[in-house]
Amino acid sequence: MTMRGVSLLASAINLSITADAGPDCQLGPCLFQVHAEADTAEVMIYGAIGGYLFEESVSALDLVERIGQITASTIHVRLNSVGGVVTDGMAIYNALKSHPARTVVTVEGQAASIASLILQAGDERRVFASSLVMVHGPRTVAAGTATTFRQNAEALDAHAAAMLEAYASRSGRREDMERLLTDDADHWYSGPQAIDAGLADVVVDADPGASARWQAASAVAVTGYLHAIEGAGAPVTAQLRRHIVASLSPQTFASLPEVSQSAVIGHIEDPTMKQQYATILASAGLATAAAAGNTATPAAAPAAPAPAPVTAAAPAADPVAAAMLALRTRNTEIQAIAQTHMGIPAVAEYVNGIIAAADISVTADNAGRHILALLGSNGQPLNGNAGIVPGGDQRDLTRAAMSNAIEARAGLVQATDGNPFRGMTMGEIARACVQATGTNVAGMDRMQIVGMAFTHSSSDFPSLLGDASRRAVAQGYQEAEENFDQFTRPVNVPDFKATNLVGLGAFSDLDIVPEGGEYKQGTFSEQSQAMKIVTYGKLFTITRQAVINDDLGIFSDVPRKMGQAARRTLAKAVFELINSNPILADGKRLFSAEHGNLLPAALISTASVGAMQSAMRLQKDKSGNLIQVPMKGLLTPVALNLLARAVREAEYAVGAGTGDKDPNTVRNTFEVWDHGRLDEKDPKAWYGLANPAFVDGIVVGYLDGNQTPYLEQEQGFTVDGVAWKVRLDAAPAIADYRGIYKNPGNPT
Repeated sequence: MTMRGVSLLASAINLSITADAGPDCQLGPCLFQVHAEADTAEVMIYGAIGGYLFEESVSALDLVERIGQITASTIHVRLNSVGGVVTDGMAIYNALKSHPARTVVTVEGQAASIASLILQAGDERRVFASSLVMVHGPRTVAAGTATTFRQNAEALDAHAAAMLEAYASRSGRREDMERLLTDDADHWYSGPQAIDAGLADVVVDADPGASARWQAASAVAVTGYLHAIEGAGAPVTAQLRRHIVASLSPQTFASLPEVSQSAVIGHIEDPTMKQQYATILASAGLATAAAAGNTATPAAAPAAPAPAPVTAAAPAADPVAAAMLALRTRNTEIQAIAQTHMGIPAVAEYVNGIIAAADISVTADNAGRHILALLGSNGQPLNGNAGIVPGGDQRDLTRAAMSNAIEARAGLVQATDGNPFRGMTMGEIARACVQATGTNVAGMDRMQIVGMAFTHSSSDFPSLLGDASRRAVAQGYQEAEENFDQFTRPVNVPDFKATNLVGLGAFSDLDIVPEGGEYKQGTFSEQSQAMKIVTYGKLFTITRQAVINDDLGIFSDVPRKMGQAARRTLAKAVFELINSNPILADGKRLFSAEHGNLLPAALISTASVGAMQSAMRLQKDKSGNLIQVPMKGLLTPVALNLLARAVREAEYAVGAGTGDKDPNTVRNTFEVWDHGRLDEKDPKAWYGLANPAFVDGIVVGYLDGNQTPYLEQEQGFTVDGVAWKVRLDAAPAIADYRGIYKNPGNPT
């Protein structure tokens, strides 16, 4: 096979080789020109490289032939290209490198993908400060057998190796260039960044001729992007919009037709930038209207003996420059008004906001009046830098510093710079807590000091340990690798009494109401299930000995592991509920033929997943209303997880009886979760769960909505220290059987 299909194209414009873009995508105007004057030739390369993939592009065959005919001693190459076919780019690179003339390559817009390799052909590689250079590895689209794909991979490696020689020979950074070609990422550089990376040599001085050429190049690029964006998919559209923004300047914008200017504004997503260019467009319109008014034909004057001399009208000012000058003048006036009040946050926010918005309708006088209103709306000193702000007392500050020191040593938080308690042992902090109460600890041993730290009524020591333990419990609860919260919905339960969960079905159909007729009461169909909160809990104790021994694990590792255990225990209850197939309020098992949520046994496949999705969408409530339950995902044993993901992601249908090219109709239409507790009960069965936004299958009730373990402290009586009780009040329940379906799995 040939590698004509291997392309190196900026990802933002990768239209002609992306399967979802189609062959009708256009890249806008693409061209090349070669002309010579005296002893200098100019080669202009604008557009995609290679005629194989693009309807309008730079043909390597034609360009290389024209380069070979050049006899001048200097070749200036003007480059603005998104990239294209690798081999065509290499041919242009080799033609320029092998030519005896001195070659100067200037990136006037962008040199992306294989175009960045053409840049390396220059004896001098020039960029503008606003130029873009992008490097990435070659890529292709292939189909066929595994052998075909291996051959394609080898060919891509060979292309990358050949390209590496060009980049490495000019940059002198072989390892860096090899990384850019093999890490499967697009690497973008501005002009100065390209020089730092070894991809260019010099930033071009902005002489008038260069500025005009850059403006023309940018206008061509923006026009091409606007043309390409029509009919493009969402990802490509987003990338094209970024290219439009990168190519814009006020001068480039002003050179575009008005219809293109309006289109450009529509594609700018940043509100500040959108406002800036909308202001320029509006100002240009006003200036044009004024110019038209000034050039109206005057009334005929009476004849005179001799004609008066006529003074030619001064040329109209550049509307873009005039608008920008007006904005700068207004901003300077506003900043002068606000200068002495910028220490007040509201004033600073307002001034920075109107300057960023660039709304010319807001005058300096308007801004001054608004600033005065802001100054009168708060009680701060007008200079914004005086006054005393109340805060916490010394005890609060000391306690916060001690808490930070303890938690930092336990690895729960970062230590605060300048914390005087940083690095202290637990015993030393206990001593500081006792001394803070005004107690003289002279003559006390460590056991007495720690005991008093626990028992003194004014001591903060127990609270400090509690703060650290609570943080550790919460951290452990979040760390536990349990996924039940991804397919269940939390609900608030007010008390420990049995609570009915009402799964509302569809509202009854609307009736035809004749003129003057009576409206009848509608109803919801209901499915009521019961839930009762249970309490899960354990105790742990922090003793005097643990503090004296500076045992950090007793209040970091132990409570953290208890937090993990709390989440694990709740997950166990969720999966026990699924595995037990409980009897519901209607007297029937959760999964049953009567409920219509027990499907014929089958292995996970395109057909069986599609059947489950259809069964859920065809489910009806008790009133016979079709409720259209969408399936959110599959819940499987660990043993079936890979198969479920394969069915979700495969391009072609998976399962017996399907053809090699049958489409996978369920591709990327569901999520996949797995858990080992399902393997313990039945490694073959798998489940479909509804989107809880429509129907609740499984809910987890939490007392008062508290979804994290609660830590309660009790002073020890039988033990010297403090006892802590970790408690979680929660319970899972089935809210509606229509929200969960079961397939018993492979019957063999």
